[in-house]
Amino acid sequence: MTRYEAFVGKNFRESGMTQVVVARFRANGLGDMGFFLLDLWCLGVKDAFLLEDLSESEFRDIIRDKLPEDARERLHPACARKLIDGAVAYAQKLGFDPHRDFRKARRTLSGLEARDCPETFTYGKDGKPMFVEGPDDAGERRERVLAILRARLGEDGFHYAVTADGFGEDDDLVAAEPGEEEMEEMEEAAREELMAFFENEPESAPTFYEFAGMVAGMLTCPTLLMPTKLLEKLWGPPGREWRNPEEAQQFIGNLALYWNSISLSIQVCADPEDDDPELNPIDVFPDEVEDEKHETEALADWAHGFMRATEEWPEAWGDALKRADLATHWYLLQAWREPRRLASTAVRALYRPPGPKVARERHLPLAVIALIRALRSGPPEATGASDPG
Repeated sequence: MTRYEAFVGKNFRESGMTQVVVARFRANGLGDMGFFLLDLWCLGVKDAFLLEDLSESEFRDIIRDKLPEDARERLHPACARKLIDGAVAYAQKLGFDPHRDFRKARRTLSGLEARDCPETFTYGKDGKPMFVEGPDDAGERRERVLAILRARLGEDGFHYAVTADGFGEDDDLVAAEPGEEEMEEMEEAAREELMAFFENEPESAPTFYEFAGMVAGMLTCPTLLMPTKLLEKLWGPPGREWRNPEEAQQFIGNLALYWNSISLSIQVCADPEDDDPELNPIDVFPDEVEDEKHETEALADWAHGFMRATEEWPEAWGDALKRADLATHWYLLQAWREPRRLASTAVRALYRPPGPKVARERHLPLAVIALIRALRSGPPEATGASDPG
């Protein structure tokens, strides 16, 4: 007969971070022991490991060492599963997967049913996720977590604090945010890493500029589209096969930082009072390409990515794709997908940007700016169609 025991750190409801230990003993008297370090406020399962084929006495010795009696309380095994599953689900909704060894440690939860637990558990703090940066979260890890939270929730959608040694109700938590200059450096580094990532992709995969255009298109959409939607569509079915979870997480972190950067660019372009003649929402720089031919190809990829955003989620655009006042702007973007069409007299005759005459190379940026100002005059509307859940 299978027997379970479970323990949790005292005051876990108030402290945010806690250890959960679940032991699963088999009929032969030996058991497996799963350890789970839970961040109930944000990150879910931060660490996990499994010890196998332990005797009863070995189990008692380890539990005394890892979670002393005065620091633990018993937990109904079904409630341990419910607490752990809830932390995983909460973190995944924010964009964070459990520790890579969670799959092994969760074997100790086999046979337990969360619905058998009568208790209710709450995640987050004061109604929002709270990322508490501990000593293991500094540097690049902190930057990625903050970038993902900003992309998902916006600047005011979560709490952030720093503590020197883990966290709990008695710790001194200090609110902290990276400065503007530091954030810009993080975003520039993310862009460089994304460019290198796409350069190493197979020829059949999207280019960086197609990816960049798709991000800009999603951010121009009048209905809120979350960055996770991009991962569902960018590589098409059946998606991309990642080498390991770390590679996927690194891409998601860079995507979040890049998304923030382009979002700010779109916001600047949306201001009808900004008459800067150099205003340009297109993330293609001449000094990054070899010559005019390659620049044209990069712009074509960008336009293709932008239009893909309209094709992958047509319902999110409402009537924007059929508005008569925007028809010429959409026509030019479509023409840029096939640069040879740009030499067409019909294209040149049809597209005349409003205002003073401008150089032809400004036509595409001005068309995109016109779309941004027409569709992003207010915050994008959130609808069920764009729910990332």
